[in-house]
Amino acid sequence: MKKLFFLMTAILLSWGGFAQPLDLPCDNLDYKESVRTVLLYADGNQNKEPLISLEHMIGRLTLSFDLLGNEGEVLNYTFIHCTHDWYPTDIQRLHYATGFESERIDDFQFSRNTLVDYVHYQLSFPEEDMLPVIPGNYLLIVYGDQLAEEDIYFTRRFMVLDEKAFIDASVPRYCDDLSLSDTHQQLNIKVSMPSIMTGNVQQYASMTIRQNGRWDNAVVGLKPSFVYPDFISYEHLPQTVFEGANQYRRVNFSNFYFQSENIAHIYQTDDYYVIDYAVCESRARKPYITYEDLHGEKYIYVSNEGLEADTEADYAWLNLFLRWPNPLTNEDVYVMGAINDWRFDDRNLMRYDYQLGGYLCQLLLKQGYYNFMFVTADRETGQVATDLTAGNHWDTDNLYRIYFYYYIPNKGYDALIGYTTCPSH
Repeated sequence: MKKLFFLMTAILLSWGGFAQPLDLPCDNLDYKESVRTVLLYADGNQNKEPLISLEHMIGRLTLSFDLLGNEGEVLNYTFIHCTHDWYPTDIQRLHYATGFESERIDDFQFSRNTLVDYVHYQLSFPEEDMLPVIPGNYLLIVYGDQLAEEDIYFTRRFMVLDEKAFIDASVPRYCDDLSLSDTHQQLNIKVSMPSIMTGNVQQYASMTIRQNGRWDNAVVGLKPSFVYPDFISYEHLPQTVFEGANQYRRVNFSNFYFQSENIAHIYQTDDYYVIDYAVCESRARKPYITYEDLHGEKYIYVSNEGLEADTEADYAWLNLFLRWPNPLTNEDVYVMGAINDWRFDDRNLMRYDYQLGGYLCQLLLKQGYYNFMFVTADRETGQVATDLTAGNHWDTDNLYRIYFYYYIPNKGYDALIGYTTCPSH
């Protein structure tokens, strides 16, 4: 019966021109206010990004999320193929996926013994009945009864790798521009791809570089600086220079009965828990202090023995305060990190309080461990910077993610054929 249901659904969707169904941004976005704590990761590791091998993909990705409230909803999911720079491709679905065009998310549970009610959903995919068949970028779409703009719940990016290229990357001690060497980090990268060194490499090759989990300052569509007979290089390019920033701040409220580092107060109201983080100051122009962090990520868990994080972790309001003498004229201040899925919107926008003399932000978060950083965003350009709030240091422990794409001209898509990570030290 399930097969018949999805077959009928697939036929109906095909009649509606499902190939690339909606004019959706290929981005990590929440479309419903009730959506919280979306995690998409590989191999059962919350902090492993959603990238899987083309050869071994079945069940390798885990999606989990909560919907606030106490009513379970029927949800479905599908995915579309994207270009290297995250736009929908115009190739037909039958050329990038097999099986059904959508599947239902059947695994959901109601929260237990929590002040904040929610329904927890979980999914392991790809499934045999719905598989990507080409490498590249994909957008996962979770929706309700119908695949229509008003019924989309959220979208998330994931990637499929067919490794044919090998990447060697390093962060030298000094930038090409020596004036930046104490505050910035520059990458030098070489790519060897012995089976593909034909055709117009300069035109078909492109690279994306991310610093930690950020997309706002990612370098996308980078072309090689030099092409050699057996490798290409991305060296001495200004585009590979990144602000060093600083170590991420951290907060752990996996247990409401234990006041961990940097937490000033924990208290309970009739409706929710409240966490007051210690007063923060700008770290600009202050000495660099090294300590371990999660490169801006988060980890959802409860440390109370016997409690299950999926359904027994509660939500709490985290209050953050950044002391600042006067409001900035040309910039907004945000809380950055996986704490808000690396987005910059009203949820993580800090607002100035004249009475307290600083910026305030309140975030509703599920119990766990979070990294975050205060940053500024230019109101005209939207460019995010760390120099005023966090400072910039070459010494900062950053993790760079490098993706190498090659355009397949006879098939018309960007194949992801190389991937690596490069620690800054």
